[in-house]
Amino acid sequence: MKKDKIISFLLPLLLFILLELMFYISDGLDGIVDIHWISFIFSIFLFYAIYCLIYSLTNNSKYTFLIVSITGYLIMVGSIIKIAFSLEPFYLTDLLYFNSGGEIFSIIEGSIWSTIKYLLILIFIAASIIPVGLNIFQFKHNYKLDNKIVRIVMFSVSLLFLIVLFIPNKGIDNFILNTFYEKDKQNDYDIPLVSNLGYYRYYGHLAGIYGNFIEGRVYPHDDYDVEEIAKVVNSSPTEEDKSLGKPNIIVVFSESFWDIDQVEEITFDKQVTPNFNRLKEEGLFFDMISPSYGGISANVEYEFMTGGSLNYFSNGYIPYMSLYTDNKENSPSIISELNKNDYYTKLVLYTSPNLFNCRNFYKSAQPDSVEYNRKIEDKYIKGKYVSEEHIVDSIINELDNKDKDEKLFYFTATMQAHMPYKLSKYDEYDIDIVDSNLDEELNNSIKSYAQGIYDADKQLGRLYDYIQTLDEDTIIIFYGDHLPYIKADGKDVLTELEFFNTDDDKLNLYRKYNTQALVLANYNMDTLKEENKEIKYLSPDLLSTYVLNHMDIELSNYFKWLYTTKDIIGASNKFISINQNGELYYTNQLKGDMKKLNDFRYNVQYKYFIEE
Repeated sequence: MKKDKIISFLLPLLLFILLELMFYISDGLDGIVDIHWISFIFSIFLFYAIYCLIYSLTNNSKYTFLIVSITGYLIMVGSIIKIAFSLEPFYLTDLLYFNSGGEIFSIIEGSIWSTIKYLLILIFIAASIIPVGLNIFQFKHNYKLDNKIVRIVMFSVSLLFLIVLFIPNKGIDNFILNTFYEKDKQNDYDIPLVSNLGYYRYYGHLAGIYGNFIEGRVYPHDDYDVEEIAKVVNSSPTEEDKSLGKPNIIVVFSESFWDIDQVEEITFDKQVTPNFNRLKEEGLFFDMISPSYGGISANVEYEFMTGGSLNYFSNGYIPYMSLYTDNKENSPSIISELNKNDYYTKLVLYTSPNLFNCRNFYKSAQPDSVEYNRKIEDKYIKGKYVSEEHIVDSIINELDNKDKDEKLFYFTATMQAHMPYKLSKYDEYDIDIVDSNLDEELNNSIKSYAQGIYDADKQLGRLYDYIQTLDEDTIIIFYGDHLPYIKADGKDVLTELEFFNTDDDKLNLYRKYNTQALVLANYNMDTLKEENKEIKYLSPDLLSTYVLNHMDIELSNYFKWLYTTKDIIGASNKFISINQNGELYYTNQLKGDMKKLNDFRYNVQYKYFIEE
């Protein structure tokens, strides 16, 4: 009996270590040597608190062990699979995906199947033997907690411990982060922490999940002063150059669009993005820093639509899912700005309203029209998704049939260039790789990706030529949401390229998140072209802000103030920032005016998106 009691409390520790080892083994044991042992030990206490709470309720060690092992195993396997296709581990916010899980799987299934087959062998079979064996052993040594007082104490203590850990409290959260995660030392910018996966490698899987969770809580800074914010924001000057006027606005949110022609170590038989590079001279070109790499387009859309920044949320945070859980009609958005200026605002999407719960944001922003899941005939599908050509056809049809007295804002997100990136994705190719140091499989993945970008570029040229035939002033805002995650032969193809592996770590990080944007018009933009020589870098949040401030419309003080920040921090994400001189900085090492602005903007964002 005493032996069973000891086993009931020691066997879970073996299970916990096994689950953590699964994470590191699946990652090739990278990072296990550098693990932060203080946070790892803390995660053991967290694990036991959960275990003891369930134990006090079930009164059976065998059932408790079974529940904990199945739950922990499923989370670990899910995390490993998620890492395999996105380089992102499991977050508690992933539980919000259940209502759109089918659609997400449909999007990734082409690229995940080979990974799943590998994991079926490596994990579901091989790694399952030990957990199953542990459960069999535990069933043979089941121990019941017959002492009610012990059960009550165990329940109360474990529940109180978990309440303290999970109920939001700024003081407790900061204590945990500073004590067990050495949050204050993260400003040293330890390179393993520049990615979400690196965060988990450093702190451990369970500690990573919890740390990411509490870092996602947004509290006002100690210097938060509503009156000071109002004073600064409300005194923002109005931009004098209104040369964009009041045009129709067409926004093409281009999936994974990135100018791959700039990579010299891969040579194609023709230029992949000839129109994009030609139109740099015709319109306004900006280098951007995306908040995302390889996915979560909703976060890039959030920045463009609201002027908000992902810099002030934790890794894995998706505002559409976590911030817009209730109606936020008063929160800023480009849609609300244009609505009050008599624009007809229309969003055309080829996914469902469940994907990232985007309907929550649109309900708050209140566009005049939102079309989800447009029915697409097979002839308009290319490479599994709606073709770039059909999307431009739809834009042209909208402009041809609009009321000429009405100004149009039309936003659409493309899909064709989405993963999977396999040679079998397209029946025919317009481009080919003629020189590369990569192996055949990696080249095939690059070629598959490049075909989607080639088609997007071709249709950008067609759309630009079309608006030149219109009598109404019309602009196109075209930008890539993030770089692609191209997985082949167990590798992230892009990170294999020398382009991302220079001797400059900051440059490598910048290139990982650097996408581009164009603003094109069918009328004269010469004055803005002159300014554009000075304004070279804008993140998605400042891209929309830039356009709004150069339009002849009534504009809120929030967007006026936000526009003034472009000269100090042109483009930025949670990891890397750049000023208009092209100087790169780690975002959590900003100093001087950049640091001051970054901190003040946090308070502004808290006021407009959290408090109000």
